[in-house]
Amino acid sequence: MNHNANRARERRLFAVWASLLVAMEACEPPSRAREGSGTYFTLGTSAYQIGPATAWLPGEDESASFGSVIAILGTDSGYVVADGWNQELAFLDPTLRPLRKVGRRGEGPGEYQFPRRLVRQGETVAVLDEGLVRVSELTSTGDFVRSHQASGLVHDLAMHPDLGVLVTGNAFPDHYLVRVTDGELSGFALVPEAFRTDGATSLQLPNNLVTVTPDGLVHVLDGRQLALVSYDQTGEQTGLVLLPREVRTRQLDEAARITEAFGGPQTVLAVQSVTELRTLADGRLFVRVTDEANLGFVLDLHTFEATPVAMPRGEEEWMRSATTFFDGSLLVAGTADRGLTIAEARLVR
Repeated sequence: MNHNANRARERRLFAVWASLLVAMEACEPPSRAREGSGTYFTLGTSAYQIGPATAWLPGEDESASFGSVIAILGTDSGYVVADGWNQELAFLDPTLRPLRKVGRRGEGPGEYQFPRRLVRQGETVAVLDEGLVRVSELTSTGDFVRSHQASGLVHDLAMHPDLGVLVTGNAFPDHYLVRVTDGELSGFALVPEAFRTDGATSLQLPNNLVTVTPDGLVHVLDGRQLALVSYDQTGEQTGLVLLPREVRTRQLDEAARITEAFGGPQTVLAVQSVTELRTLADGRLFVRVTDEANLGFVLDLHTFEATPVAMPRGEEEWMRSATTFFDGSLLVAGTADRGLTIAEARLVR
């Protein structure tokens, strides 16, 4: 009992540490974008409703035994879970049955210090290790292929079929992204002038997110401004859309309150409101921003409509802190203590 209680306590402390890395350096307080700097997404009249669980992997299942659930990725053969506590990846089948674990703590090939993000490009699974500032490529079944060294503070990544590895970070302060090609690093996606900050930008913890749509466009979710900024393959900006006005206002106000509660702008580096940006098969985007009763929103880049993904009633408390994977029809959610669940998502108009 004491061992289990201590392990549960360690997991909770780890989760707190991972979420409060934001309170380490000095920074300017979150600033608002100038009115007119972009259009807004509008809230749609329909919503995704999440049904009861159709599959479940309990947290105490010894074949999985996650120390933490940092990221979840769907693949053609099932799911991959990044465990930042145990420094490993778990490969699961479509019913959440464990197939294989790979990785361990270390600095060598296939080893990790803090595997934070997972993405896929075709049959390749890419892992962003925030501790080693490195991107590792694996096969869809977990075999190590190669790695790419990045630089600075890193936060999210995408794999572009032509541009290669793109990482959000601060190695190039005027750019959202670091492009990693053949061991060389270059800045990509120039930050709009209205969103640039004064002072020591390079010291800020990057909390921007990135994804690539099937048309080859690169989309960055600016974590400070809660704006989606889009770029073509040359790095030319092609669009800028703010999250729905009501949602954005609430999130920025909450970020300001958290900043003040933790000691003000001289103590808190950043407050992350949006935790996931993912491209759905039809080219729409899922953005994880927990807002009132919603887990996040599906963004349509053609109609500028944001469709809420509602949290199931009675499960809001644990789901607010859960790590999720949403593909438009299924939601996978999990924590170390509860394990993983799969539920169907239905669009209700």
